[in-house]
Amino acid sequence: MRKSRYPGVYLHNGDYYTPSQDAQPVYGEKMLKIRGKIYRRWDPMRSKLSAAMHLGLENFHFKESKVLYLGAATGTTVSHVSDIATLVWAVEISPISMESLVTLAEKRKNIIPILNDARKTEEFSIFVESPHVIYQDISQRDQVDIFLSNMLQFKASIGYLMLKTRTINIRKKPREILKETMAILQEYFSILEIIDLKRYQKDHYGIVVSQ
Repeated sequence: MRKSRYPGVYLHNGDYYTPSQDAQPVYGEKMLKIRGKIYRRWDPMRSKLSAAMHLGLENFHFKESKVLYLGAATGTTVSHVSDIATLVWAVEISPISMESLVTLAEKRKNIIPILNDARKTEEFSIFVESPHVIYQDISQRDQVDIFLSNMLQFKASIGYLMLKTRTINIRKKPREILKETMAILQEYFSILEIIDLKRYQKDHYGIVVSQ
């Protein structure tokens, strides 16, 4: 086990791992115990952020950051981010997924689960204070608008948008959706990086912006 190029993340036999205080897996991931320390394999097939890292992600700003996570689902990627971040506000609209998030937050005190619609920033903004990073993984047609409104509302320095092109318009080619998305985002932010995630997630792109 050795330190990777990503702060707070470790590398072992070509896989990324995050250090954990909990000996139990979150989603069935492989666990390693080395010299008394516990590490969790970050599965790129289950996490788009891990997929982006395996594909050469250059911008990684999660170490000791406060992260607003939109579309937290059951907490797969949230759990790894919480291993290295200071605080994670995990917003999820599904009450069923929220049950898993709450259970996760009971074990990880730096996760604050928020049951709400990510569109309604005015409703959950009272719980969120000056996030450094916004990470969004939402399967909605208006996902770009959601990302834009949250970035502008909370003024995060860095934003990660996991773009699901087929959810926006199944009739258009993914590259067309990407081009249209970039035109919108460039009006407000600097585009730092775009990664095609097709090796792990078909018709998905990871976009990193700064403001």
